[in-house]
Amino acid sequence: MFNLLLQFANFIKFNDLKDIDEVFDLVSSKLERQKVVHSDFKERLYQREQMSSTAFGRIAIPHSLDMSAQKSKGFVVVNPHGIKWSSGNEVYLVIALAIDPNNKQLFREVFDELSDIVTDINNVTELIKCKNYSELIIKLVKLL
Repeated sequence: MFNLLLQFANFIKFNDLKDIDEVFDLVSSKLERQKVVHSDFKERLYQREQMSSTAFGRIAIPHSLDMSAQKSKGFVVVNPHGIKWSSGNEVYLVIALAIDPNNKQLFREVFDELSDIVTDINNVTELIKCKNYSELIIKLVKLL
């Protein structure tokens, strides 16, 4: 299920992404270039974030309120040094989700699975240690 949304090209481990603005800029521009989302995706991420933080402890799962993507994809950002998030949170792993209207069930399943996984701090610690896309997918599948 995770490998349907998360792909090698949409994984980055980068210490220089320091805050939510930089993450949203990167994610929205990359997904827009891939023709996954429209040009207003970044604003849609901020709209959702203003309602309540998408951070769960040391991980964030940003997404838009509506399912308006042209196709469903995810984007993973890992920064072991931390990213300043909304509401004073600091996260180390971001899994941004862009979901098309025909995949609402997929969103619910992935979001619920991720939420279950990240409620355990040990799981988050293991995910943050992943050095590349393959390690992350293998770890996520093991944690299911």
